[in-house]
Order: sequence, then structure tokens, then C-alpha cells
Amino acid sequence: SSLWLKLLTQVVEATVLLNPGRTKRGVAMEPLSFVFADRATVPGFLGTDVQDEVIRHILEVKPDKVLLICDQNAEELHGDYFKPLSRETAACASVGSTADGAVACLAELPDVVKRTMPPGDACKSWDHLTELVQWAFEEQASKRSVVVAFGGGALLNLAGLFASMLYRGTKLIYVPTTFLAMHDVVTSLKTSICYDGRKNNIGSFYAPMKILIDVGFCRTLPRFELFSGVGELAKNAAILGGKHAEGFVKAMSKESVNGASGGSGEEFVMEDETLVGLLRLGVEAKMSVLLSDAYEKTSGMIFEYGHTVSHAIEKAYGDGTIPHGLGVVYGMLSSSFAAEQLGIMSQVDRKEHDDLCWLLLDRWPLPEPKPSMEKVMGLAMRDSKRGITMEAEDEISDVLLYKMGHVVPTPTSNLSKFPSRLVAEWLATMGFPITSSLSEAAVPMTVTAAECEAMLRAMRCSSDAELRNNGFEQLTAGFANRVCALEKHGQPVVAKRYTDLVFLRSSPEAVGALDVLAGRTGIGPRVLYSGHQGVVMERLPGRTLEEADMHCNNKPLLEAVAQALAAVHQLPLPAICDGEPMLWRTVDKMIEALACRPELMPNGMPGLGPLLVEVRTAKAALAKHGPQLVSGHGDFKPSNVMEHDGRVKLIDFELGGPNYRGFDLYKVFRTARPQSEASMVYFIRKYLAFTEGEAVSDEEVSKLMAEMRLFEPLTWLEACIFFLILPQFKPEGAAEWADLAKDRWAKYQVSRAKLFS
Repeated sequence: SSLWLKLLTQVVEATVLLNPGRTKRGVAMEPLSFVFADRATVPGFLGTDVQDEVIRHILEVKPDKVLLICDQNAEELHGDYFKPLSRETAACASVGSTADGAVACLAELPDVVKRTMPPGDACKSWDHLTELVQWAFEEQASKRSVVVAFGGGALLNLAGLFASMLYRGTKLIYVPTTFLAMHDVVTSLKTSICYDGRKNNIGSFYAPMKILIDVGFCRTLPRFELFSGVGELAKNAAILGGKHAEGFVKAMSKESVNGASGGSGEEFVMEDETLVGLLRLGVEAKMSVLLSDAYEKTSGMIFEYGHTVSHAIEKAYGDGTIPHGLGVVYGMLSSSFAAEQLGIMSQVDRKEHDDLCWLLLDRWPLPEPKPSMEKVMGLAMRDSKRGITMEAEDEISDVLLYKMGHVVPTPTSNLSKFPSRLVAEWLATMGFPITSSLSEAAVPMTVTAAECEAMLRAMRCSSDAELRNNGFEQLTAGFANRVCALEKHGQPVVAKRYTDLVFLRSSPEAVGALDVLAGRTGIGPRVLYSGHQGVVMERLPGRTLEEADMHCNNKPLLEAVAQALAAVHQLPLPAICDGEPMLWRTVDKMIEALACRPELMPNGMPGLGPLLVEVRTAKAALAKHGPQLVSGHGDFKPSNVMEHDGRVKLIDFELGGPNYRGFDLYKVFRTARPQSEASMVYFIRKYLAFTEGEAVSDEEVSKLMAEMRLFEPLTWLEACIFFLILPQFKPEGAAEWADLAKDRWAKYQVSRAKLFS
């Protein structure tokens, strides 16, 4: 009614009159729109010193009761902010109105009841959530009531969860009072509490009806709280780069910050204009991604960058010691360390990344004494994201970057798993003390490079009997390598001695590079040594697969193998491996070797000239189809897949490099026995889910199946040429090699039409 609106105006005017010392007339609030995909669109408003407009927005909802939940910091600094909502204030403002009209309007104003919670994560407990529920019913809250969350990010998390549960969803308005909450918390539908010593492991997704941001609150923030908000902006700068990095660096370089008193609790003031600009950047960063991923399950997961280690450090120190945003930046340093160790991030790119982090962290060092490495690792290994990447016991997950602005994409919600020992190593570099024996996952390997070289020399110079007497167990003679297992310092290892045949098919400098990268990323065994003689790696438990395993419709196994291959195909290729697809690179090298000994060509095979023409014709035919190139395994047969307790790892990457995905996909299913179409379709569907996303259409599966079948003849052609050159290196088996070459040539001829059709 017009009378109610008049009274509302009087209430707002009274706000200024009753609070002359702290209330200023601010600039009209700027409207913002928080669009969470198709789940919710929340109106937001941003301004500075806009208490009157905040009050107006709450009253426009016309609630019967305002459940005002604030944290102790907000209560101490701004306890009278909502005083104009009280009927006493409204009564003062109604002087001069008609008595009946004033009484009627006062009756329409809501009851305001307040509950104060501890600051920071201390409020995010099951007990405090229960306390709020009991309080709401004691105050006779109804479905017309509105929850106003007034405080920092932790308070908003708690109040949001409470509102989502009360009557299965109660009206909710966020009024954030910290810089971090203003751009990082309100830009998410996540609500949560912490339980059993873990961070954010109970919660829901829930949208408020309004988000009201008064930047004036930032003037009273302790510097560590302001730094915390800046920390999440550093994360945005790292994952998005561009203007987000430029804005962060500009703000941090412009402000004069006394690092000597960082974290002391003294107030640290940024100009209002700078704060508003950073807030706009922070909101834009989150909402540009959540526009298509409201629940932060896929693309939105990038905002978890650094959070695995951050949450662990925060909890290890104890609630309230490490401001969340600062913890995130320390977690980012851990992730960049791991990325460089994995060969994903270059040394130069890591320096650029870490320099950005230290712009903030130089002003806020970690307090002493630090918690133990074991305590931090124990918490990190229980992170709430655990399980998404199907980590092994010695693995951990986080978002990783190639460089600033370039996230490593993965089919597991953009999370990458990697050996947890890398986190332990980073913690050690940061001075976290070790108080007892670390788990095996965190203990560096004890086998030295000199010992590995000695093993490989022994395998070159010793007979089988001599090796057995020295503890070597011959695993397989193989076609191209000599492979043995042994124990060193109580650790089971596998040593692979290269023969000349390996370097015939791959360049010496590139051999072993993919083995090392696969080991670092957890796709293959950890490599202890890689050199021109061979490679030494940890020995994996379990068995190697057989052809039949890929055709028995064992869905859990097929899914595990598909995930492993998808991970390989998404690895960043080391620069040393760049060049032509490995299929043609190895075929060309073998043809050159064959040309040196044409007399070894067996009867029943075409001559060298016709064979070379066939290779060139097949290459041209394949190019017309434009198959996708990836970081390929190169020899992805079942015997190069190790399975143990339902988990798989891949071995023998010496032919790895840029290659066609279809070559790997078909080779693992190639068999002389009948193929299982159901197994192949299921495998391809899971592979696409891991590489492209969860929603996979039948058309996409059919398309990749067709691409994969192009490579059936090429797998036979490559194998044929391999057996043609083998007599040069293993002449004692020449007759067997000749029969195998002719068999593969015949299979190529039968399947050739699949490539040329």
C-alpha cells in the first residue's frame, strides 16, 4: 500500500538520523544477476554505504519474521546495522503519520530475531546447525519468514544449509560482510558444515532469493580477512589468466602494504574503487563458468584449485588460524610443485605462477610452529573430493595447470590424480616437520641411479643362469627388450634393458619419456631410472591382461581400462616426443632397415617396392578420414595392461608419442578369435565419457567405432613389417618370423577394404 511505502521511506530516513556517526548516504546499488545455469537466477545488488537500500530490499519481501543470523565479528562491528528493521525504530519514524495508519503499518513490519554464531569455521558444526533449527521453531518461524545471513563466508555457508533444510527450503538473503564472502561465497550455490574433522563434507546446493553487497563493510576488516579475499582472487588469476591476472597484479602492486605486520590483525585499507573493481572481477570469474555448471561438478570444479592442500593446512592448524583464501594460495603452490614434477608445467611457467602467489604470501607467512607433515597429509588424504578420480591409496587429486590460464582438462571433473608423495615433498620444502615415519606413499625411492645402471649393465653382460644366481627373475624375453624383476633394499623393482630394436623404431632421446610421465601421473608404474640403457621402475602387483579379457563383457574391467587409456590420451606430450604420428614414424624406420637387407624378405611376400607403395597408399587413404591425434601409447595390447583388485595401470610406453587414438583403441581389441561387439561398444562409450563428458550419444559411439575400425588393417600392416625386420636382430627365429609376417600380411589384405572404402 502507499501508506506502507511511505512508512518504509520514513524508516530508511530514520536510519540516517539515528546513526549519524556511522551511516553515510551511498551511491545507488548497482544491479547484478547471478545466473546459475538453468537452476537459479538470483538478483544481486552492489553498492557502498547502502544500509538504507539493504533494509529496503529485505522489507520488500514482506516477511512475517526476519531470522537474522550473524557471526560475532559482524555483531561487534555492525550490530546496529539492522536496527531500522525494529518496530521501535519504525515507531519513531512514524511520528507525524495518522495514528491508525501508523499502527496498521507497524503491524505489517516483521518481527526481527537474532542469533549470533562464532566467527569462521568454528560456526560450521553439527551442533550449531541443530541450534539454529531449534531456535527457528522456538521463534515460531513460518514459511513466510526470511533468513538473513549477515557475516563472513563460513556464516553464509551455515545459514544457507539451515535455510535449505527449514521447511525444505526457506527464503534466504545473503548480506556478506567480508571481502571473500562478497565475491567467492555468494557466487556459489554450495552450503556446508564441517564434520568429523573434515572440511565441507555435509551440505547442499541452495539459492538465496537476493544477494546484497555493501562494500563499506570492507573498511573495518582486519588485514588478514582482506588478504583472505584477495587470496581467492589470486586463484582466479591463476586458473583464468588474462584480465583476472592483470587486475590482481595491479591491485597488489598499487597498494602499499606493510609486510612486516602482515596477519597481525591491524586494519588494512584498500581504496573503495579498487575493492569494487576487484569484486566485479571476482563475481565475473565465477559466474562466467557457473553459467553452464551451476553445481560446480565439471567446468566449475576448476575453482577447487589449491583446495585439497588448503583445507588440510587450515584444519591442521585449527579453525580460525589460517584464513581460507590465504590457505588456498599455499595450496596453489603445492599444486604447481606437483605439476612441474609431473612434467606438466615448465619451470618458467611455474615461476610466473608462484611469483603471483608470493605477491600476497610474502605479506602473510605461515605462523609457527607449523603442524606436522603427517597431520596435514592425513587430512589431505580424506579430502571431500576424494573418490572422483578413483585414486589409489598412494594418490591424491587436485586441479592442475599447464600454466596460468590453462587448466589440465580431465574426464574426472577437471581433477587430476597424482602420487601423494609429491604433496609430502612440497610440505617438506615449506618446513612442515616430520615427527614419525611417513607412509610408503610419501617416502622417496631408495634405489639410486648408480644401482639402476648396474642392474642394466648386468642384464647386458650376464647369462640367464648368472642373472638367476644374482637374484634376477626373468619375466619375459620379449621381442625388443630383456625384462627382469628383483628386489633392491626390500623394494620390488622391474628392470628393462633396451635392445637395438627399440631404437630402430623410436628416437633414442624420446624412449622412456612417456614411461616417466605415466609413472608421475599414476597411469603407469613409478620410474626410478630412465636412460639410454633402459628403464627401472617399481614392480606392480597383479597380472597382465589377455585378449579374452577384452571380449568377455567384464564391464568394471572395461571401464577401468577405458579410463586409463583416456588418461594417456590426455597427457601433455613432452616436447622431445613431437613429430609425425608414431605409426608412420616407426613404419618408415622399419622400411629403411628392411631396405638394407632385402634378401631376408621371405617367399610369399611382395617385394620391397610394392610394400613401400602400399604403405604410402595406406597413409594417403587414412589422411582423407582425418582421424584424431592424441598422446598415444603406441603398443596398446592387452599384455601391456596390468590389473590388480579391479584397478589397472599401463606398462611399456617406449613407442608412445603423438599417434592416432583409433590405433590404440583397435589394437587392444585385436584378436584372431571372434570379437565381442558388446564389449567394444561399452568400452568406447566409457572412453568417450572420460574424454568428452558424461553425456555420450549413440551417434558419437558409432562414429568413434567407425574411426577405430579404420585402423584394423594398419595394426596388421605395422606388425607384418615388424616381423619382416626381426631376422636382422634375432636370426635364430627367422623361420618363425617369416610365418608371422606372412600371417599378418594376409590379415592386412583381408581387412584392407575397411581403410580404402
